Amino acid sequence: MKKILSITLMMLAFAAGTSAQQLEKLFEKYMEDERFNYVYQKKPGMVERLNDAGSPDLWVFEKSNASLGRRMLTLNGGEKSLEESFTREVETALKADKYEQVSIVRNGKNRVETYEKITDQGIAKVNFIKNPGNIMVTLNLYAQKK
Repeated sequence: MKKILSITLMMLAFAAGTSAQQLEKLFEKYMEDERFNYVYQKKPGMVERLNDAGSPDLWVFEKSNASLGRRMLTLNGGEKSLEESFTREVETALKADKYEQVSIVRNGKNRVETYEKITDQGIAKVNFIKNPGNIMVTLNLYAQKK
C-alpha cells in the first residue's frame, strides 16, 4: 500500500512539473518554424521599457520589478486551420500553466487578452493578441526588486 501511495505521489509531482512549462515549450516548438516570427530578448533595454510603459501604472510596475526577459511569437497570414490549432495550443498552455486572465480588449474581430501568473521567482505576464490573419503571443518575465 505504501508503494502505491508513493508511486501515485511521484506521478502527481511529475505531472505538475511537466505541465508547469507548457507555454515555454510552445515557444521552443515554433521558434524555428518559418511560418512564425520569433523574438527573444534576454533583458529589454530602456527604450523597450519606456515603450511598454504607456500608462503610468505600467511604468510604476516596471520600476518596482526587474525584467528577466521577453519572448514573442507571431503567426502572420497563416492558414485558417493553423491559426485555429495554434490558438487552441496557446489557450491550453495558459490553462495548464495556471495563468489568470486579467483583462480582455475587443475591437471588432480583434482581441487582446492579458494573463498573469505570480510565482516564487516573480511575475509572468502574457499578452495573447488574436487578429484575423495575425496571432501573437508575448511573454514577459519579471523578478521582484529587493
